[in-house]
Amino acid sequence: METIGTQESTLQVPPTPRGMFGGNIPSAAAFLVGSLLFLLPFAEVRCNGTALANNTGLGIAMGRDWKEVVTKNILGVSDATETTEKREYTESHDPNAFAIIALALGIIGFLVAVLAVARKSNINFYIGLLAAASLVAMLLDLRSKAKSDTSLNSSKLDIITVDGTAAYYISVILFIVAAILSVQRSRQKTT
Repeated sequence: METIGTQESTLQVPPTPRGMFGGNIPSAAAFLVGSLLFLLPFAEVRCNGTALANNTGLGIAMGRDWKEVVTKNILGVSDATETTEKREYTESHDPNAFAIIALALGIIGFLVAVLAVARKSNINFYIGLLAAASLVAMLLDLRSKAKSDTSLNSSKLDIITVDGTAAYYISVILFIVAAILSVQRSRQKTT
């Protein structure tokens, strides 16, 4: 609260309300939820639209094995004919640098928002945009690796694609929203 007045009288003026999205809590929450989504399945390997394997965002960042997705036919019996083709992609891959960068930026953005570091600067705006861009680059990298993988190209599988899951797309959107909320907060602090 500000104190306005002279020696004779003192009037205290309450701070102006910042609105629902004016504080640092919404941007911190967006960074936190966007980072926590890395624990869910983040990408899927598909063949002709059928999911063969998936991996979490943390698993992609650390280079963990892709988990085989069990597919069942109409009778509810699992389809064992594609097991050899599925195993070719479920082997582990190198850690993905873009996923590591996106996760690290999400955590840094959360910490910057919570600790209210650099209130008047737009640092979280850039952190949020870079995190979202890193996630897009991660998916593009996974797609290019799937196309260039010789063991997949020589198999009987027709079309192999890698696509993001709902958790992936929500995480990208949350990082962008966190960036926008950070800009809104810094604009309100400067006025």
